[in-house]
Amino acid sequence: MFDGTSDPLSSSNPSSSKRPGRRPRRIGRGLVVSLVLLVSAVAGAIAWLLTPPPPYTPLTGQDPQKVALFALGDQGSGDLQQWRVAMGMERAAERNGGVNGVLLLGDNFYGPALKGTSDRTWQLRFERVYWGKWLSHVPFYAVLGNHDFPKSSSVELAYSREARGSRRWQMPDYFYTRDFGLVDGRPLLRVVFLNSSAPREGLLQQAEFIRQTFSAPGPAPIWKVVAAHIPPRNLGDHGNDDALLGDLLPALQQSGVDLYVAAHDHDQQLIVRPGEPAWVISGGGGQKLDALPPSASQEALYAASRPGFTGLQFTAQRVQLAYYDENGKPDHGFAWNRNCPWMAKGCLLPETDGQLAGN
Repeated sequence: MFDGTSDPLSSSNPSSSKRPGRRPRRIGRGLVVSLVLLVSAVAGAIAWLLTPPPPYTPLTGQDPQKVALFALGDQGSGDLQQWRVAMGMERAAERNGGVNGVLLLGDNFYGPALKGTSDRTWQLRFERVYWGKWLSHVPFYAVLGNHDFPKSSSVELAYSREARGSRRWQMPDYFYTRDFGLVDGRPLLRVVFLNSSAPREGLLQQAEFIRQTFSAPGPAPIWKVVAAHIPPRNLGDHGNDDALLGDLLPALQQSGVDLYVAAHDHDQQLIVRPGEPAWVISGGGGQKLDALPPSASQEALYAASRPGFTGLQFTAQRVQLAYYDENGKPDHGFAWNRNCPWMAKGCLLPETDGQLAGN
């Protein structure tokens, strides 16, 4: 009965009754620990990426009568594709039993010009990209591409001359030469590295440098190679470079150069012509790919628009060449026996197994 001291609806109106407050959710200790570990791991990874590595320790116990090299260009995008190809190189080196060095064929840094030898781009597009059991212990011999010259060329040269970072970056001058291996007192391999983006006066100077280098006094090299960014012959989008054909090809022929290794087109090609070096194009190092016309596969020994790199292994008896995909899987191998009496046309022939022999 209502006695005037209470609200007759208070006991029956659920909306008027007080509800107990919700207890705040507590974050589990395990979740907190996981978050802390994740943040620490991310911070550690960033610090590793941006910190210059210590000077590299060269490999020891290498056989001087066998030289294995990887070659790739157009790699300096900084994109995930560049990292994938680098991991494939490490896998291939492990499978093959090692590698002696890498030829970087230009367009080493896309985008804005390098600000200096302390630019973080060095860590993100070179030092920390090519890192592992094998790649961290071998030199990288670089040439300038059209995206490097002239805007970043002075910095790329300074990084080598000042022995910055891991000291693996080798580019002592705009063009230079190196010998690899030794067989009975003869260099197994001599490589001339060019700046193919130079103006015509510079190209003519380099043509004379090729002649002088391969005719220098002393034991002649068993194999002769030229490395540059732009190939004189190209079945891709860029096509043949008439200036290079006119200025460099006579010097290559007079010097008996066996292989001209280049990039520029973002694909893989192997072109042979009578009386000329083999034109080895390996431009799938990390940039967006270029499409190849259907005619390329008909005119070339090999043509594929895919990311990857090229492997070259030299002995006194033969050179083996294999094209690798981004995972380090070999495909379409070729071999050239040194006792073959012709140039690349007729001597550089397909192999049934493209995988390079162990180093």
